[in-house]
Amino acid sequence: MKRVWSGLLLGIGALPAMAATCEHSSLQGDVQGKFDASGEVCFSLPPLDENYVSATLNGVTDARLLDDQNRKIRTLVEKGPADGEHTLLFALPVKQNTSLVLQGEEGKAWRFQWRMKETTALPRVQMLEPESPTLQALAKTVAAGGSTDAFWQAQSQQGTPMVEPVDASHKRVTFLWRGARDNVFILGSPAGDHDPLFRLGKSDVWFRSYVVPADTVMQYKLAPDVPLIDGSPRDQRRAILVSAQADPLNPNTFGEQKADRWNRFSLLDLSPARYCSAQAAAQPLVSGTLTRQMVNSTILGNAREVMIYKPRTAQPARWTLILFDGQIYQDDYHFANVLDGLIARHHLPPVNLVFIDSLDHARRSKELPPNPDFADFMAHELLPWLRGQGMAMQRQKTVLAGSSYGGIASSWVALRYPRLFGNVLSLSGSYWWAPKGEASGWLTRQYQQSPPYPVRFWLQAGKFETTGPGGGIYRTTKDFEKVLREKGYRVSFHPSSSGHDYAAWCEALIHGMRDFTGLRRPGKPAAPDEAQDKELHGAEQ
Repeated sequence: MKRVWSGLLLGIGALPAMAATCEHSSLQGDVQGKFDASGEVCFSLPPLDENYVSATLNGVTDARLLDDQNRKIRTLVEKGPADGEHTLLFALPVKQNTSLVLQGEEGKAWRFQWRMKETTALPRVQMLEPESPTLQALAKTVAAGGSTDAFWQAQSQQGTPMVEPVDASHKRVTFLWRGARDNVFILGSPAGDHDPLFRLGKSDVWFRSYVVPADTVMQYKLAPDVPLIDGSPRDQRRAILVSAQADPLNPNTFGEQKADRWNRFSLLDLSPARYCSAQAAAQPLVSGTLTRQMVNSTILGNAREVMIYKPRTAQPARWTLILFDGQIYQDDYHFANVLDGLIARHHLPPVNLVFIDSLDHARRSKELPPNPDFADFMAHELLPWLRGQGMAMQRQKTVLAGSSYGGIASSWVALRYPRLFGNVLSLSGSYWWAPKGEASGWLTRQYQQSPPYPVRFWLQAGKFETTGPGGGIYRTTKDFEKVLREKGYRVSFHPSSSGHDYAAWCEALIHGMRDFTGLRRPGKPAAPDEAQDKELHGAEQ
């Protein structure tokens, strides 16, 4: 899936000069046209007080918000598909003249639908007595009329969030924000929800503490003064995207280092050591090559970019890992670079890595949850194409992997075509999913009602993923594991002290591949035996 930021920022290089004078926009509208040779359309946006903008873009590959000097403020879409649709939610700088530049392919149709509205912050000032000893002492200082300056100076030096010991296996983590007016929320909290922070008296300190496992790894953003949004409860929940940004006092990030604060996640890492670290992701490819090609699908009626990493070895790699949402995993998290270093150090055998782009949010939501056409594309179009790229694609050594919708897609495609895909590596899979009008857990029921096939499963879910349909991703993954085990599948479940984020998923990918390739159990065969393979005759559904 190309990077679509829902109104969040991404650092980019210098922009080309605008091709034409900007058109003035009203507070709402719907315009469309075709890109000329310049490939650009520009709109002047009015100066507003506190505000939010909801917009839908069609046929736009890049969208950027500029100030009155044509300097970039926000990147809203980057490198999107020319036929994509992007739904955005963001804010304009208060009382400033801005412009929106849309870019696309010459001759292609574009459409811009928008609504701008002045608003106030969601009134969520909440008070709570802190449990942190440090904040308890600060509360006494504030109550006595003292300043918070020394506290903030200490936090700036040591970095946030604040971590305090609880016992041998737990720590208290306190997320902090300085100086919001009406509210602060955390996106990616250990509670698995958009939790509000609390204000310490009448000070400039906003806080929320959690007791978490001592090996917690998670990404998060903080969102000050989330606006009050017209619309449904879901619309209000999405409003956190307007101001969600990296923690300004946390120097640790994981992901694209060039991204600015709006598009960069902060990282809480309490683990003793990790394979998939920011340092490993920053290393150049030295033991393999990465290529990008377009693959057309007659079945799906679209085309997508597929990236292939191949290690340089005397013999072709026998293992192949196929990864959904591939552009995010590589362009933002440089997963091939991590894998390359591990192969070079013999922490993994040679592995081909195939990154499958998910295009845009609309098509991802249609294709990845159980969809017969997408499974047919994987079996009848993608695999033959990969064989044409020189890959062996042995069923026993082919791993389908993905996170969230990509996790359930991996299990779905393997159920449809167990003769072709022998291993599933599912990360926070959306096993809660069901067609409209049906009960949660549809795919779990399909496996329960189908004969067992020789497919191996390595399932991961975050301990913080405890809210949502079916009781949350952690519970529905456990339910899926139970059914697989009862049916006789080779399955393992791997809980992680994390939420729904790429820091945990990247790490789980490495651990899963080490298990599949037999590195954790020397001397034991990694692939199903020949008798199991013979059972696959006629197994396609």
